[in-house]
Amino acid sequence: MKYLIFIYIVFVSFAINAQETKIWDYPVKPGTEKWATFTTGQQMLDACQIPQEVLESLSTKDLAEVCLNYPLFFQYTAFNDEIVGISNMIENFNGLKELSKRKDGVKELINIYKDFPVITQIQKKTSKDYDTPYKLPFIELLLSNDIFVNQLDSQESKKLEKIILDRYECKLKNNQVYSVYNIKKTFLLGAVVISKHDMSAKSAKQLEVIRNFIKNYNNADSSLLTEISKIISEF
Repeated sequence: MKYLIFIYIVFVSFAINAQETKIWDYPVKPGTEKWATFTTGQQMLDACQIPQEVLESLSTKDLAEVCLNYPLFFQYTAFNDEIVGISNMIENFNGLKELSKRKDGVKELINIYKDFPVITQIQKKTSKDYDTPYKLPFIELLLSNDIFVNQLDSQESKKLEKIILDRYECKLKNNQVYSVYNIKKTFLLGAVVISKHDMSAKSAKQLEVIRNFIKNYNNADSSLLTEISKIISEF
């Protein structure tokens, strides 16, 4: 009997430890000795690829989390055209490429977006990956990419519209952290969702604003930003 109890305790302990095991993390990233030896962007990109056996073993939920912690997530800021930049990142990082192929990939991205914390001040020394105003726009740019937004059905798009409005309002309340440049990503996501899934609910004038904003996103002037903000506020 004692032996059976011992086996039971060991089994429960193992199960608990398994549940507490963290999902896969990048072995080489900024701050490591290996990373400091890199002299090219290609070396950094290669080091951040997820091993194929890990990629295949991750659930979509875990894969989305791993992609969120991508050490080169900020690469989109280096492109003059962020829409092109995020497409380039999806194509060249095998984690995002795999996530884009999963039928529930966009669903898990939306779940992360919904629960992602809005920070109230910029940390001088970040202790967590989300302590940066650039992570939230990273998610928004991913969701606004055709490869993800085209996977939405009408129910999911309506759900996402409500989340977009909430994120927009949260950013406005913390405009000392989230600049217009940052909020513009929220506008883009809202505009793209409407253009793909909600055109019939908007007036001809609103549709013209949406098309103009998406087309001129990188160089949108203040008047266009004002017009698109009104449309997003109606979600």
